Amino acid sequence: MKNSILTIIFLLFTISNFGQNRMYVTAESGLVVREKPSLKSNKIFHLPKNTMTYISKKTGINLVISDEGKEIKGEWLKIYGFDNKDTKGYVFGGFLTTEKPEIWYSGKEAYYKTYDYDNQQEGTFESNSISEKYLNQKLPNIEPNIEILNPKDFPYFLNPQNRKIVLFENHKLKNLKPVGILNSLTQVRIDSTFYKLKFKDLTNCVWNRININGKYYYTDIDIHDFSLSRELMNLNQKVEIIGQYDGYDGIYHLGYPEYFFLIFTDKKNKVIYKTKILEFYLNDEFAMEEEILKTEWNKKSESYEITLIGSQEKIQINWNGKRTEIKKL
Repeated sequence: MKNSILTIIFLLFTISNFGQNRMYVTAESGLVVREKPSLKSNKIFHLPKNTMTYISKKTGINLVISDEGKEIKGEWLKIYGFDNKDTKGYVFGGFLTTEKPEIWYSGKEAYYKTYDYDNQQEGTFESNSISEKYLNQKLPNIEPNIEILNPKDFPYFLNPQNRKIVLFENHKLKNLKPVGILNSLTQVRIDSTFYKLKFKDLTNCVWNRININGKYYYTDIDIHDFSLSRELMNLNQKVEIIGQYDGYDGIYHLGYPEYFFLIFTDKKNKVIYKTKILEFYLNDEFAMEEEILKTEWNKKSESYEITLIGSQEKIQINWNGKRTEIKKL
């Protein structure tokens, strides 16, 4: 009898500890896992929001970051159990919680808050567009909205880059109706977002209802923008610096943008010039605005030097009011 009681106590203790070292990612854009407890350490993994992981130990190394104007305090934590290879790494604990979300992920499995074997769903989270098959259809081109910047009514952008984007009149996955193809950069407004959690042979998918020139469309591209505006006083112009990490799977957002491009306008927001996607990678999820951008007037060349600063590289865009000269530093 005594041995039985000890066994029960041991099991309860084990279960209690097991639950205590489970934590879940709260960051909307996910959380980066690093080799060492430092922002300069190599990145080895990306944990999407609501991913469950296990805490191996606390390092005692504290960190304070700014996120949307709020100070987030936490320490570096060593974690494990976030992939199928028993990899260990370090994350910023300020974006972890012990509170279980309504649906959470572990490896290639998804669980509900009160899960059992009946509602467990297995599948893959690889990003993939289900609209690719429509690209070969003869669809009309959708007129972009880019002549005059209007950040109040159209605060986001869709940038096909070197691809085409199919837009739809609905978001019924079993009966999609494509209405056109977008070939060039446009401003958009997101009206509604639909999270379609799909597993088995399908992907996790985020759909947006967007407005372009007063018309509504649906897209399976998850729009994720970052932008900075600067006055170019000496040229009586303005510049919008846009960074994006758009894709076909919202669960794979990085905590920082990587596809940067610039739009130059006059004082009335009429677009003068748009750059292509720059060969620049920020590669820093905790970067602050003042750390990544510098804008200086060069009297000698009568042009602005706009410098974007990443964790490992810099790029300079010289703008004289009519054209750009781009160089890596």
